Amino acid sequence: MSVPEKITRIDSLFVELFKKKQWDKRLALHAVFRNWPQVVGQEIAERTEPQVIRGTVLWIAVSDSVWMQQLHLQKQTLLEHINANVRGAEKISDIRFQIDAALGEEKMVADIPTPVVAPKPIDPEEQKGFEGLLGSIGDAELRTRLLALWRKAHR
Repeated sequence: MSVPEKITRIDSLFVELFKKKQWDKRLALHAVFRNWPQVVGQEIAERTEPQVIRGTVLWIAVSDSVWMQQLHLQKQTLLEHINANVRGAEKISDIRFQIDAALGEEKMVADIPTPVVAPKPIDPEEQKGFEGLLGSIGDAELRTRLLALWRKAHR
């Protein structure tokens, strides 16, 4: 039987792999995904989302063309804010924008006020008919609760 080789700890293997593949540099760039609202501010973060980093180019999804235009005008400032939050030596070199209309939908739906509907009056004849149906139920409390539920459903 042969003698087993020296056992290597898995954490040291990961450190070696990260250095060999230079993932530590890439990982520092990807911190922008985790800290997006703090990096760009809440207003921009609500209408944008970082998508992918290809090389050193960050692709950002934008809710609409108006915001895309505004961000193009602020591109250099935005790039400086992003790179200020990247710890490693490698930095984001450019930003590209693409429209993703789904980003703005959630906010728009939340902003639409729910219409207040005045309760319609209950038809006394309908209520009498329903009370007649409830007459066959022996439990008085159950009849009362069912009638209250029926009234609520008919408003």
